[in-house]
Amino acid sequence: MAKKTDYFRTFCKISKAFGTTLKKDQLLDLIVQSAIDSLDARAACLFMADEEKGVSVPAAQKGLSEDYLHAEPMKIETVVKDLMAAGGFIAFPDAASDPRLDNHEAKKKEGIASILVVPVMVEGKGIGVLTLYTAEHREFSDDEVAFLQALADQGGIAIQHARLYERIDRNADLYFRLADNINSSRELKQIFHTLSAEIGDAFAMKAVSIRLYNPKTGMMDLAASHGLSEAFLKKGSISADKSEVVTQILAGETVVIEDVGKDPRLQYPEESRREGIVSALAVPIQSQNKIIGELRLYSAVKRKFPDHIVKMLTALAHQGGVAIEKEKLLSRIRMNSEIFNDLAVAMDSTLDVKKILHILSSDVAEVFGVKGVSIRLLDEEKKTLHLVASYGLSETYLDKGPLYAEKGISESLKNKPVIVRDVSQSDDIQYPQEMLNEGILALLTVPINAREGVIGVMRLYSEHPRDFPEDDVILAMALAHQGGLAIQNASMYLKLQEDKKDLEEDIWSHRSWF
Repeated sequence: MAKKTDYFRTFCKISKAFGTTLKKDQLLDLIVQSAIDSLDARAACLFMADEEKGVSVPAAQKGLSEDYLHAEPMKIETVVKDLMAAGGFIAFPDAASDPRLDNHEAKKKEGIASILVVPVMVEGKGIGVLTLYTAEHREFSDDEVAFLQALADQGGIAIQHARLYERIDRNADLYFRLADNINSSRELKQIFHTLSAEIGDAFAMKAVSIRLYNPKTGMMDLAASHGLSEAFLKKGSISADKSEVVTQILAGETVVIEDVGKDPRLQYPEESRREGIVSALAVPIQSQNKIIGELRLYSAVKRKFPDHIVKMLTALAHQGGVAIEKEKLLSRIRMNSEIFNDLAVAMDSTLDVKKILHILSSDVAEVFGVKGVSIRLLDEEKKTLHLVASYGLSETYLDKGPLYAEKGISESLKNKPVIVRDVSQSDDIQYPQEMLNEGILALLTVPINAREGVIGVMRLYSEHPRDFPEDDVILAMALAHQGGLAIQNASMYLKLQEDKKDLEEDIWSHRSWF
C-alpha cells in the first residue's frame, strides 16, 4: 500500500507541475526523476525520435553516463513496433546477457542489471520510449509496468502541450515577421525569399519553393526558393500540362505527397529522390480570387502533414498573395504616374498628334500587359474608323479591311466601354477570324472624347481570354481622354494659326492705317 501511495503522491506532484510551468524540459526531468525515485531504479531516460536521422536522442535522463548515452542509438520506429507487438512494454531481467540487446559490455560497465521499456505516445503515434534501468536483477510487476507507462503518458502529454505552445508562438512570430516584411519592403523577390526561408526554418523542412503561374506559357515560374540545389532548380520547367500536382493547385486544391517515389502526379520524381526529398506539400497562392501560384514544402523524411500545418501554410500562402496584390498596386501606381507624365511631356513638347497617339498606344500596351493597342478616329461621312496609331499588331491584321462604326463599336461611339471577354464566342465583332489568326482572344474598346463628343476609339487586344476589371476600364478611359485632349489641343492650335493668318491678311489690306 505504501508503494501505491507513493505512486499517487508522484502523480499529484506531476499534476501540480503541469499547472505551474509550461517548460517541457522541466516536466520531462521531473518525470524521469519520478520514475527513478518511485521504482527504486538506478537511472531512467526518455528517448525521442529524430525524424530526419531516423534514430533516438535523449530528451531527458538521470543516472546515465555520457559514454553510455552515446553508444549505438536505437531506431525508435522499430522499437515502438516491437513494444506494441509485445503487449505495450518489453522487460529485460538480465540486460547484460539478453540476446535481444546489444552492447552487453557497456551495460556491465554502466552497472545496469535490468531494463524496462515502454512507449511514449502522442495522438496515437509512437514518438519515443521511456526506459528504466536498475542496478540489480529484477522481475518487473504489473503495477510497476503500469506506473512507468503512466509516466510515459505524462511525458507524451508534456511534449504535446509544449509542441502546441511552441506552434502557437512560432506561428505568431512567423506571421509578425512576414507582416512586418510585407509592410517594410516593396521588393516582391525579397519578400518571397524571406517567406521561403522563414517557413523552412519554422517547420523544420528540407526546402521550400514559391512558383507563380505564367498564363502565357502555361508554366510555373520560380519566384523564390530555400534549401534546394541549383541542379534541382534547373531540372526543367514545371508545366501545368505535364504535372497533375500543378493542375490540382490551379484548381485551388492542396496537394500532399507522402512518398515522391511512388506518387505518379509528380513531373520529376527521379530528380526529387536524388535531391533527398521524401515527402512534399503544395498549397495554392491566391490573389483577387484567382490562383496565381503555389507554395511547396519539401521534407527529407516521410510525413503526412496534419491539418494544422496545412491550414497554417495556406494562411501564409494567402499572405504571399497579399504581398503580390500590394506589389501590383504599387507597380500600377508607378506605371500610371509614368504614363500620364509621358503624355503630358509629349503634349507639351509637340503638336504632332500622330506621334502623341503612338506614344499613348505603346504605353497603354505596357501598362495593361496586352498584345497590342490601336487608336482609330471616326470618319462621320463614311461611317468608318480610320487608323491613326497602333502598337503590337501585324501589317496583315491592320490591312484586313475597313472598320465600320455600326459593327461592334456602336456602343463605344455612344460613350460606353465595350468588353469582349472571348473573341471566339462573340457574334458582335468585325473580322473575328482575323483576330483569332492574329492571336487576339479578348479586347476592350473605349471611346475617345473631344469637346464636341466621341471622335474615335482606343482598343486593347489581349492574347488570352480576359475579364477587364473596373479599374482597368476606368484607367483606359482616362488615357483615351488624354488622347482626345491632345487631338483637341492640336486642333485648337491649328485653328488659332488660321485665325492669325486671316487677321494678318486683313490688317495688311489696310496698309494706309500705318
